[in-house]
Amino acid sequence: MASKLRIAAMALLIAQACVGPEIVIGDPRIGEEGRVKFTGGGCASSSSTTLAVGSTQPLTLEPQGDATLPGDLSVDSTAPTVIAARGGSTTDEVVLEAQRAGDAVIELRSGGTVWDQLAFRAEPAASVDYDAADTVFAGGTVFLKVTEVHGACGEDCPLLGEGFVRWSAEPAAGLVLQRDLGGVASFTASAAGNVHLLGQEPSAGALLVDHPLEVVPAADAGALQAWIIVMLPDETVLDAQPLPADVPAGSLFLVELRATAGARVVPLAGADVTWTVEGDVGAVEEYTTGDPPPPEGSLFSAVAAGAVTLVADVPLLGRTARFPLTVTAAL
Repeated sequence: MASKLRIAAMALLIAQACVGPEIVIGDPRIGEEGRVKFTGGGCASSSSTTLAVGSTQPLTLEPQGDATLPGDLSVDSTAPTVIAARGGSTTDEVVLEAQRAGDAVIELRSGGTVWDQLAFRAEPAASVDYDAADTVFAGGTVFLKVTEVHGACGEDCPLLGEGFVRWSAEPAAGLVLQRDLGGVASFTASAAGNVHLLGQEPSAGALLVDHPLEVVPAADAGALQAWIIVMLPDETVLDAQPLPADVPAGSLFLVELRATAGARVVPLAGADVTWTVEGDVGAVEEYTTGDPPPPEGSLFSAVAAGAVTLVADVPLLGRTARFPLTVTAAL
């Protein structure tokens, strides 16, 4: 659990999704009986109980006070055609699926009775905030991260949920959807040229995303550059810096690869790069939790002092590049 919290903290800080602590008076995510809090979602939506229509949202059940989760706990919805509810991959997780606009009470049951419950609602998304690159190499992967979802009243109405946007491209053959998971939609870019990545709300059809993208010929790729974002043992995240670099043992770091293309610098998605470690291989190891890796690149853990070379293999460009990295003693 600790490692998952570290990777979640790093992803949150890298995305700069939160600019400060959120103060909630009378937390709306605490159940009517006060025994559990439904936690999860984006930073702005951490206190929201409204889902975007068509979305799915895993939530973690956090016991309050002296309460403990019953061993026979089950989840139900009073209006499953509006918001369906089911158990998640762990005993403390529930998954909500917003089918259409409306209201539903999510019930947590034990011993045949309601142990705690909370009202949720669903409404169409009106806008989204997102991060995406402006350039990609032909044949490469480009991803778009939906960072926040808003309802009709804008930023004052944050919505929960992911996976609801209906993706397309103009021209249609310009991008091919690979997957849409965890708020990250990944696409394969086709021939070089200009393309618009489009995302529509599923119920009313409103256009939520219209992102222009330049697809660059792979033959235009020049020098490869590697940048790292380091999270220190105290979870301070440093600004991105180019390799070669020094990092202290006990740190996590994300490695991103970029390539020049004339006056442009084109980011390479993590899916298009394979990294290996040479040198003091005990000093650095890949950091995995079983969750999908960050779309930007690969995560590593600085384990012990030593000198390594991070080797990037990029089949898309037919290129391999080596970057020195030194792991210093722990802070």
